[in-house]
Amino acid sequence: MHVPSMTGGQAFAGQLAREGVTHVFGLPGDQLMHALDGIYDQPSIRYVTTRHEQATTYMADGYARATGRPGVAFVVPGVGVYNAGAGLATAWAASSPVLLVAGQVNRDGIGRSLGLLHEIDDQLDVVRPVTAWQQRVLEAGAIPGAVHEAMARLRRGRRRPVEIEMPPEAFAEEAGVGLLDAAPDVREAADPDAVARAAAALSAAERPLVWAGGGVVLGDASPALTAVAEFLQAPVVTTRQGKGAIDDRHPLSVGTAWVNRRVQPVVDDADVILAVGTHFASSGARPDQTVVHVDVDADEIGRHFPGAIPVVGDAAPTLEAVLAALQKLGDPRPSRTQETTAMRARIEEQLRAVGPQAAMVETLRAALPDDTVVVACTTTMAYMCHMYFPVYEPRTYLSTSYMGTLGFAFPAALGVKVGRPDRPVVCVTGDGGFLFAATELATAVQHGINVVTVVYNDNAYGNSNRDQRERFGGREIGTVLHNPDFARFAESFGADGVKLGDPRELADALPEAIGNDRPTVVEVPMERLPSPF
Repeated sequence: MHVPSMTGGQAFAGQLAREGVTHVFGLPGDQLMHALDGIYDQPSIRYVTTRHEQATTYMADGYARATGRPGVAFVVPGVGVYNAGAGLATAWAASSPVLLVAGQVNRDGIGRSLGLLHEIDDQLDVVRPVTAWQQRVLEAGAIPGAVHEAMARLRRGRRRPVEIEMPPEAFAEEAGVGLLDAAPDVREAADPDAVARAAAALSAAERPLVWAGGGVVLGDASPALTAVAEFLQAPVVTTRQGKGAIDDRHPLSVGTAWVNRRVQPVVDDADVILAVGTHFASSGARPDQTVVHVDVDADEIGRHFPGAIPVVGDAAPTLEAVLAALQKLGDPRPSRTQETTAMRARIEEQLRAVGPQAAMVETLRAALPDDTVVVACTTTMAYMCHMYFPVYEPRTYLSTSYMGTLGFAFPAALGVKVGRPDRPVVCVTGDGGFLFAATELATAVQHGINVVTVVYNDNAYGNSNRDQRERFGGREIGTVLHNPDFARFAESFGADGVKLGDPRELADALPEAIGNDRPTVVEVPMERLPSPF
């Protein structure tokens, strides 16, 4: 059998193409040039150049979570890896299937502290805390196998980030290289005995509750979860990562639990809780409540509720199996629509009493098409969105999970739009967070990534400033900001910029911005807001 000769760069690009990769988010540099030359010859791969390495992993994360396909970031070694670290950590927290490909210093210099360009020792140790697997590849012939293994790990089990790295010689040298077929996507149901135990506990419940986490969305399990909830007539509470696990217009959807004490009475009322795809942190569940915990990662089960009934498996096939088992044990429960609707109404009434941000969220939702993908940053308005913004489909609401990464939303939204060009994509951010990566407006304009970015501007790091006002007697230090005119700033890149006089003007501004054929920044000046918590 003839094995073709090619450079490592060609093998790298060829294997990515075999794996179905269509976009690479990267920033070029010395050790990557032969790899970029290989990508040049792959018409099926679009290379999206960023203006800072932080955006490579944020964009790959947004792309991955919006599409369900692995996102690929590509950076130089050393400083490039460090710069990409915040996005990699966010993808780790959110269980997002991101592949970081990093260069390395010259092969003979690895680990010798010679002061080579971008050298750090040991780079694998840098990424190990926020990747599920790492591999260094030194020879061209080993590149396809490493790319294939990375993709296999991103397509089974808990799909957390992975990293591979290669020195320039591995990309430059020629070798006889055979490309591999794409790694399959594998989703496995839990053991039948575990499913039976779960179904027995749920069938015996008098007042069941479903707690839906990000694993439902990432596992494409929303239809199965909704079917189980309907059979049990169980109210559904989501985490912020789980928003979209059930259509918020569904009568069983009662709200989002993340740091939202208003949901606690719903949790307290349950005798059995079905927790799916979640850390189950800060749930407020009591020791006398029964918890059935479904998760693809066995280590997550019992971490925050040690007595949980463990059900280890991918969410969609496992919930389908649980539903089948429930149907054998009994009939669907009588409707609780009137009760769950009242639950949600009480929660929303309390949220509307928080302050003006509730009305601002209502304006935002009303101005957006139902299928808009919203990417929320770590900002006061985003916190209110976590608790109050209704979401109608899975993969249409992204946040930072527990990493709380300020500056994530704008570059992540660009990645979302690259992956879902058919959808409106709106970034919800603040003045502080937007400026972390605002220069990626150049990337957006260059590549025609028409995201709408709503910048709520209170001229402060609003959450920290609120802490100083409310807890430290108004002793403000480091939290008050000087900002540009964001509309003119956007226009300087060739994007559209709009500055509103009042948050209510979003009702007209957003539909117009979504209809633009250019990236758009909408600045919303506002007063500093009270705590949404």
